[in-house]
Amino acid sequence: MTYPSGTKAELALLRRTIYGVADFNGRSRRTEVLLYHFAIALVGVMLGFTAGVALQGTLASFLMAVLQIAVILPMFALFARRLHDQNRSAWWVLIMPAGFGWNMMRHDLLATVFPPRWADIIYVCLVIAMLLLLYWPGTHGPNRFGPDPR
Repeated sequence: MTYPSGTKAELALLRRTIYGVADFNGRSRRTEVLLYHFAIALVGVMLGFTAGVALQGTLASFLMAVLQIAVILPMFALFARRLHDQNRSAWWVLIMPAGFGWNMMRHDLLATVFPPRWADIIYVCLVIAMLLLLYWPGTHGPNRFGPDPR
């Protein structure tokens, strides 16, 4: 499947990511990941600012948590399709919950097991691994997961 360039094409890629929450099949380009990251950053800043100014602290925190969950869900399928583009198994997607879980636990629970410095180093390594897998170039031509998306 070849994607044309231009604004309509980028919006189509973004729509595919948002509506493809459960679509773990096929391959995705790095452009799709980049557009999704840009869009969620933009929406997060706008909603975060609006919620922080207009709402009370607890309600604003709750809405931001709901937004984060809504934003993370499409990332699993997008990450799986990126891995497929690199001819890798989608099982590598499990790096994401490991990273999120480590981030939540590293200050409280892990402070007794690891010194805080090591917990932060492990978290940074997980984030770097995830970013490398997301933005690593895909295989050229068709592979076992489908045709080249470029």
